[in-house]
Amino acid sequence: MKLRIRWAIFMGCLLCFNVFNTLAGTQTLTWFDAELSLRKRIDLQEQTLEIERTPGVWVVQLRINVDSNILQRLPPRIAPHAFLQPNGNIRFTLAGTGQVIDFDVRQNTLKRVDQTFYAGYNFGASVFQRKNQLYSFGGSGFWDFSKALTYYKESGREWENIKSANLGPQAIFNGFQGYSDSLDLFFAGGSEYHDFLNNQATEVDGKLYAFQFNQMAWSLLGEINPKLLHAKSREILWSGRYFIQFSDSMLYIIDPVQNAVFELQSAVDNFQAAPQMYVGRGNIYAYWDAEGSKQKIYSIAELLKLAKPIGSFYEAPSQLKSYLLLALLALTLGIGYYIIVRKRTLTLDLEGPEIALLQALMKSSEGLSTVEVNEILGISSKNIDNQRKLRLQVISNINHKFQFKYRIGNAIIRNPSAVDKRQSLYSLKPEAMKMYAK
Repeated sequence: MKLRIRWAIFMGCLLCFNVFNTLAGTQTLTWFDAELSLRKRIDLQEQTLEIERTPGVWVVQLRINVDSNILQRLPPRIAPHAFLQPNGNIRFTLAGTGQVIDFDVRQNTLKRVDQTFYAGYNFGASVFQRKNQLYSFGGSGFWDFSKALTYYKESGREWENIKSANLGPQAIFNGFQGYSDSLDLFFAGGSEYHDFLNNQATEVDGKLYAFQFNQMAWSLLGEINPKLLHAKSREILWSGRYFIQFSDSMLYIIDPVQNAVFELQSAVDNFQAAPQMYVGRGNIYAYWDAEGSKQKIYSIAELLKLAKPIGSFYEAPSQLKSYLLLALLALTLGIGYYIIVRKRTLTLDLEGPEIALLQALMKSSEGLSTVEVNEILGISSKNIDNQRKLRLQVISNINHKFQFKYRIGNAIIRNPSAVDKRQSLYSLKPEAMKMYAK
């Protein structure tokens, strides 16, 4: 467990959780090394690995060997998602395609590992890594919005479909989408969509859903706070714990787990989303390469200190609340019925030696000595260690059964003998005697 926690922390620190609106039109694979607080990139044309020492100043580290298969099938615009692998390599996927590319940091090689043929169907998809496996949910392409749930299957080197047990959101695109590793849930809601009709305005799905991987099904959480949906502008980043919504002079920090929204307004600062945004070590790193390599760093913890709570993220529908109350009532009645029936039907289910000892204790007013207990249990001929072991086992079994049926703890008690302090006297609690006599 400790190793898994350390690995999760390491992954969160070394690489970004999310790449937000990566700049298009470049032939580079760019990612963020949060341990160094610097960006790195692979220039596919020059076949070099570069690091950004200062904003806008890239320094070549070394040359790498790029698989020719990558260069032959590159889309005209590249928007990569980057993920750290258990072996230390970096895995990329290219937005709008199913291409999966691995960078071997030891061999300094870049190789395409998938054999996907189709492309153009999943621009803007939510791509994330779960249990060291890549997933791609939703997106858009071919003049349509996709609700496809897919994962990359290593053995087949292809993307496979996930068959959900039920329907989920209207779309998974440009909204509140993010995978929570701690909860093993994928949140989706507030997505934009339309039917590509003439003069049709873009619609927003106002509901929030969670995809539960243990059940492979969607669950409706409720209606999203309208203030978030109707903000002047909506650019949303997922940090792995919070949704960060940039809305010009307003910034919203949204906790889907605690169902809370925090608002931060600045008269001097403009919370405008950058073309490239990364998350690492609890910070948001924003880059404007086209504006003189401008860079800005936001601390999520510091933003939370300045923000004020303004209400819940979502509101469960009234019908859903009724169902929850009915389910809670049914559960309460069921538990009550079970307890009553159990009390009526459950027996102590005693064995021969246990019955003999209880009957002797019922008749004894002063208690039974250790020797007497051994004789009743028929273990006097055994050695002292075995006598003690068997005696304690029988007494423990009786105490456990009284605890389970009558909620009486330590029904058989042991007291030192008034005559010989080295000896013990065993007796039955009065409440235990009363219940057993029934």
